[in-house]
Amino acid sequence: MELKAATIDMVQMLDMYASGRRDFSHLDFHEAWMPGVEVPGINLTKTNLTAANLYQAILDDSHLQGCNLWRTNLQHANLRRVNLSRTILIRAYLSYVDLSDADLNGSDLRLAELQYAKLRGANLQKATLCYADLTNADLTRADLRGADLTGADLRGAVLSEARLDGTNLDRAHLD
Repeated sequence: MELKAATIDMVQMLDMYASGRRDFSHLDFHEAWMPGVEVPGINLTKTNLTAANLYQAILDDSHLQGCNLWRTNLQHANLRRVNLSRTILIRAYLSYVDLSDADLNGSDLRLAELQYAKLRGANLQKATLCYADLTNADLTRADLRGADLTGADLRGAVLSEARLDGTNLDRAHLD
């Protein structure tokens, strides 16, 4: 079954995942309701997940590069080692998310809520984090080279061993 030409709903996708399929790229799951879904290793490359609810989802080791996650709820989700490069995360809800060792290279996180997020070792090179709320986020060993944090709230954030070469911190709120 060629999924790129098919329209499937979330129940069908979860059934296919349970039977071993992992590639669900280029599909449209906007406004999908999937709190607590456990689909590690899934490929959702270039999938539309606009305004989806992925609260407490487990997506570690997955591929979400090029996805549209505008206004998506990923609070308390496990996104360790996930590829989110060139992903739209504008106004996404990412409080308490675990993005340790995730690849967010070139992603757009403008106005994202990342309070208490774990971004340990995350690749945020050339990411746009303008006016993002990173209050109390853990950015230990994060790579922020060339990132734009204009107006970002970094109060209480841990930046130990973070790479900040060429990072724009204009009007950022720091302790």
